[in-house]
Amino acid sequence: MPLFPAFVSLKGKKILVVGGGKIATRKVEKLLPFGGEITVVAPKVSKELKKLAKEKRIKLKRRRFLTGDLRGAFMVIVAVDDIDLQRRIFKLCQKRGILCNSVDSPSYCNFIFPALVVRGDLVIGITTSGKAPALSREVRKLIEKTLPEELERILETLYRERERLPKGSERQKYLSRLASEWLNSLRGKEFPSP
Repeated sequence: MPLFPAFVSLKGKKILVVGGGKIATRKVEKLLPFGGEITVVAPKVSKELKKLAKEKRIKLKRRRFLTGDLRGAFMVIVAVDDIDLQRRIFKLCQKRGILCNSVDSPSYCNFIFPALVVRGDLVIGITTSGKAPALSREVRKLIEKTLPEELERILETLYRERERLPKGSERQKYLSRLASEWLNSLRGKEFPSP
């Protein structure tokens, strides 16, 4: 059964990442732009994670996971190969109502970490509902190649127009028409002014 996509605010929310290797590093790098307070717990961590901690972009606890690490967590990413630890953390998260993703173990996830395309405030999440993450990554690459460079500028311009105009069906029609015209005009041309 497919999963329903939901976009949630992570701003100021506690995110726990258990693990300090390549996959944990990739997950942290993907999470950083979304404003969460990221803590990484792992005995060994990558150079990149050490650098992020030194820059005070993440918190680092160089030790094994403790149950108390879940206190106040909104989301947990378990990026370790230890299946028993994945299972244990997932069960603890379930009891506490915490979102949990155990990398490469859909059975120990209550949400899927999607392949992401991020262009400013435009975010596209791609998932195969845990069946084939490699396909999600390839679709992400395809989408990234096809998106116009000017997309962020179009988004910001449409946002300003939306803020300027009164709510209602006329505003909706106008903004839909602009978005369609601008995207169609990008095939080799600059987009026109509103």
